[in-house]
Amino acid sequence: MPRWIPERVWDNQDVFIIGGGKSLDGFDWKLLKNELTIGCNSAFRLGAEICKLCIFGDAKWFEVFQHDLRNYKGILFTNVYQLLKTKLDWIWTLPRKAHGLHKDALGWNDNTGASAINLAVLLGAKRIFLLGFDMHLSKDGKPNWHNHQIQKPNPDAYAKFLKGFVKVAADLKLKFPDVEVINITDNSNLNVFPKIGVKEFWEKRAL
Repeated sequence: MPRWIPERVWDNQDVFIIGGGKSLDGFDWKLLKNELTIGCNSAFRLGAEICKLCIFGDAKWFEVFQHDLRNYKGILFTNVYQLLKTKLDWIWTLPRKAHGLHKDALGWNDNTGASAINLAVLLGAKRIFLLGFDMHLSKDGKPNWHNHQIQKPNPDAYAKFLKGFVKVAADLKLKFPDVEVINITDNSNLNVFPKIGVKEFWEKRAL
């Protein structure tokens, strides 16, 4: 695909970002059928009905899943350096910047979830809801609900992720003050955004 030029096609809408945290084990994915969603990495396995857009930022992950991604019917985005000039016609690309949020690129901040927030903002989101942003291993040492990790879980990685989100939160206030990011993840270590419990949120959403 050509380089994506940011367009507010989801102007003033609610957008859900599907993270990889183990807290999403057993989640009722049907709740997202009528929502605008961006899935991180292996969330594409949920299919386009649940995961409308998917974003990835890791070249090694792409090497493992590129053949499966060809069958994904949703829209695929990346800011992987090696793919910025790709000839693949089923991947939209945007430049990568190391930190923060941007209006002409996707900030990496050391994790795909942060890049997904940047993408949601560029799409015009008014409120961004984070699902599965645990930022820690589960009690049994597992990092993800989908069990598609390509390397040994590293608990130390979360400290780096959390530092990245500090920069995201700072840039949100500075550059996109009208956008809210709300963390709907029970027992999350991500504390730079307002939180609401999973059960409470979906009960209110149903009203």
